[in-house]
Amino acid sequence: MTDDLTTPAESRDALRRAQVAEAYEGVPLDRHGDLLREILVEVTLLADKYRNVRRHDVPHVKEISGLLDVLWQEIEMVEAAPRGLLDQPADSA
Repeated sequence: MTDDLTTPAESRDALRRAQVAEAYEGVPLDRHGDLLREILVEVTLLADKYRNVRRHDVPHVKEISGLLDVLWQEIEMVEAAPRGLLDQPADSA
């Protein structure tokens, strides 16, 4: 679903993002958690390095920065919630 304002580069990026996301769907996080943490560290450092550099205003850096912010918000929510509260089905309240 693209509109007239979408550039070919944005379309290619969107397609590649979908392909990569699909590839990662099958990765068992419990078996590869340490390596994924290392990757997240490097991605965070890269995003921090380029977050405020205007001449390198790269959409991917903005996207990564935003996703990392969301990840940390979710982590903080889980840690702040009383144990077991997030594990309950929504209709059991």
